[in-house]
Amino acid sequence: MEICVGVEYLNFLATCRRCRLAAPVIRWSNITSLRRLHSYSLPSPWLIMFDTLRGIITFTDPMSGDKYFMKTPQELIGDVRIRCSIYGWLLVYNLSHIPHTVMLFNPFTNDIHMFPQHGYITSICFSAPPTSPFCTVFGLIAKRTLGAFVHFVNLGPEWVGTYTDFDEAVPRSVSFPILFDNSHVYVLEAGGRLDVYRLWEEGDRFWEVVAEAPSGCPSEAQCFLVKCDDDEHRLLLVRVDEYGESVEVFKLSQTTQEWERLYGLGRRMIYICGATCLCVEAETP
Repeated sequence: MEICVGVEYLNFLATCRRCRLAAPVIRWSNITSLRRLHSYSLPSPWLIMFDTLRGIITFTDPMSGDKYFMKTPQELIGDVRIRCSIYGWLLVYNLSHIPHTVMLFNPFTNDIHMFPQHGYITSICFSAPPTSPFCTVFGLIAKRTLGAFVHFVNLGPEWVGTYTDFDEAVPRSVSFPILFDNSHVYVLEAGGRLDVYRLWEEGDRFWEVVAEAPSGCPSEAQCFLVKCDDDEHRLLLVRVDEYGESVEVFKLSQTTQEWERLYGLGRRMIYICGATCLCVEAETP
């Protein structure tokens, strides 16, 4: 059982009470476990939904339709929204609490890591499990002013904030933040424009436009930003029209800082939904 991670371990625990008692308690905190969890891959990602009425969490395999259930921890009862997920951890908002509660939750170990309280954040992401010394959380608010907030999980209890005045160039709708090397965050504005935030800069210098939206974008199209974990660590833009009949993929050119159309993904495949977008290696041709 020590070589099992993620859903494999969850399936074993759910088999029966004797299996649950026999399984060792694994905390994904040591270097070996984190490395195994980082490289772990499934044929397809799992869909996770919080049922606020019945107090359960549902895991659905989109390939087979199999469903698995677990009881919702008390801290996650209420209007819970999943913001992002990496290394088996979910970054969730509990909107039932005032101010809103932000936390990291591992459904395979039931570990919960609470963050300092903060007002509503438009977009949020994190870089590593909370057990890592390099875990950084980035939040963004784009309303009357543009605010970026950083929480270094293992360095202090407070959020560090930077603001800039609102103008026409400031994004009004941002999504899919991606944290690079704990210093740069790329976010996508509605329409396909790419912005970057530098965590260690202040004033107007901490935010700028990296690439404008690709030409010919219909107003009804949805855009998704995803990082491709290949040798180039490419940023990809997926653009889907209103009815899903047209799908286009672009990569960010490092030389021209423009979106370039792609006509093939090689052995990669992309999953998208309204809340997330991810690129993984295809398990079958």
